[in-house]
Amino acid sequence: MTITTLKAAPHLKDETLQLIEASFHYESQNKFVIDFAPLMHESNLHNCFIMLTEDGHVCAHIGVCDRYIDGIQISLLGGIAVAESHRGGGKFQELMMEVLSEKKSDVAFFVLWSDKEKLYQKYGFHLCGAQYQTTSLNGVSTDFEKTKYALLSVADKKVIERLYQKSFGEMFFTVSRTESDWEIIGKITSSDLFIKRNNSEIISYYFQNKGQDLNQIIFEYGTQKKLSPFLNEIAKYDKVWSPVPVTDNDEEHYQFMLCPGNTKLFSQLVDKYTNGKLVIREINSVKQEVYFQFEEDLLGLDMEEFLRGVFGPQPFEELGEIKPIFFSGLDSI
Repeated sequence: MTITTLKAAPHLKDETLQLIEASFHYESQNKFVIDFAPLMHESNLHNCFIMLTEDGHVCAHIGVCDRYIDGIQISLLGGIAVAESHRGGGKFQELMMEVLSEKKSDVAFFVLWSDKEKLYQKYGFHLCGAQYQTTSLNGVSTDFEKTKYALLSVADKKVIERLYQKSFGEMFFTVSRTESDWEIIGKITSSDLFIKRNNSEIISYYFQNKGQDLNQIIFEYGTQKKLSPFLNEIAKYDKVWSPVPVTDNDEEHYQFMLCPGNTKLFSQLVDKYTNGKLVIREINSVKQEVYFQFEEDLLGLDMEEFLRGVFGPQPFEELGEIKPIFFSGLDSI
């Protein structure tokens, strides 16, 4: 078996997409390349790792999107698929270990979204992060105009970018976006954008739906108002995802699976996230243990308990008020 990338073998992109869509049981009207444009964009093909059979066909894929939180690089994993005829033979393990090894020295942590907890625990991933889902009231959004981000004028796109930074990006510990990132978001045409104007100026927005991935989910929002009452407002229209409760009846879920990468970078990110309250001294990857300093005490915890105590859903009370970590559905892969 050979491991390469779609940048080195671009002629295999269609075959790779067919494998992914078959693995995720994609319906014919939906397209993975659209739902996950940041992952499959031409500029990211060097991060789309594929395993080839002896006759040159794609039998497995793991995609990576490199992003930054507060200037520190992380890697989001997605599009993870193995051909049915090659499952159970260790091929997935070989590809996963290759990807983690290739990226680990450059990133603070890896994130992926999956319900296969036992599978990914073997590679150091643990469920953590809090995500709340409101009850859908299926209301009609009469105050918002439905459109697509790509259809906005240049001026309106700039307003959306500012609202993201001053609202979503300010309230949550989340990835930063470059102009290139916003340009690629415009290619996620399976996602609907709802905007509210005051006269001609956009004052609020939210993204809803993303093809097969996030149907009838509101997963990103921005407003000139305070965010909490705005979330209550748009919760009338469909289910809202948030890292904090919006209503008294929200369902709580784990948000993602996380695996530390480079120890130094992971320590720097934890330091920033906790406002310097936790200082990691050592990580034992084999035993999955973390040793860290809090005030005058040197403490040790298993990795799973540490991650949940830092990023939720059971944050350490001693950390006080910190921004919740959260990924928009436009960024998650």
